[in-house]
Amino acid sequence: MRIAPWMAGLLGALITGAPPARVSAAAADAGLGGSTAPRIVSLSPHITELMFAAGAGDRLVGVDDASDFPAAALRLPHVGDMAALDVERLLGLHPDLVVLWESGTSARQREQLARLQLKVVVTEQRRLEDIAATLAEFGRLAGTLPAATAAARDFRLELQQLRARYAGRRRLRVFYQVWDRPLYTVGHAQVLTEMLSLCGGNNVFGDLAGLAPVVDREAVFDRNPDVIIIGAAGSDGERQVQDWLQYASLEAVRRRRIYAVDPSITSRMAPRILQGVQALCEVLDRARDLR
Repeated sequence: MRIAPWMAGLLGALITGAPPARVSAAAADAGLGGSTAPRIVSLSPHITELMFAAGAGDRLVGVDDASDFPAAALRLPHVGDMAALDVERLLGLHPDLVVLWESGTSARQREQLARLQLKVVVTEQRRLEDIAATLAEFGRLAGTLPAATAAARDFRLELQQLRARYAGRRRLRVFYQVWDRPLYTVGHAQVLTEMLSLCGGNNVFGDLAGLAPVVDREAVFDRNPDVIIIGAAGSDGERQVQDWLQYASLEAVRRRRIYAVDPSITSRMAPRILQGVQALCEVLDRARDLR
């Protein structure tokens, strides 16, 4: 089965890994001194979302092909994806800055940008709190600091409220399935482990060092989760749920605690991820009701 482009990018980032959250030092001298707003190209959907949330949507002159939120992003020129940039179109936009996702950008693409002598800002987020910090950094980068500061404050407040709302929930053992061919899950350093924990869920593979380790079904049987959550929407999600229903010996299957969630809100490191946290928490609350 062909992996959808968004999933290929997600898996590439999860498997590759990267240093903790940061915006590259290039941001410090990225042209903030002038009176003209910088012309920015985003090369990741979550960067695009962060830019709009930071009040810098009107600074964006181009985005990658997977940037589909907010709706205004669909009206911007698209410059290709992680596999292939449309160099001619990118150069034609005359960007002052190209902002890329460190762990989601291939070495080949970075080399290509270096040859083009474009000013590049590299960003990486690993924890929920990193999103608020990046909003502020993007505000400084784009000259929209007041709006970005307000967005960061609102994000932190909503995150705090979610933590308080779901504190003390009965803990459930959760297997989170990123993809099934092969069977990818998430390790201890992945933000989804943090999200599940906030909701009262213990990632059954949270002891694994890799960000997105490949496991087999026997390993899932051995750890016998209370709940299986699948990061897939639509027909893909339905298919993957159905695939598990044949294994009646699993606790999650026996109690019909198998759920699919929209990965666009659980996997993009942008403010909408709090909708993903809420969705995961609601799923686990539903599971707790099924005794």
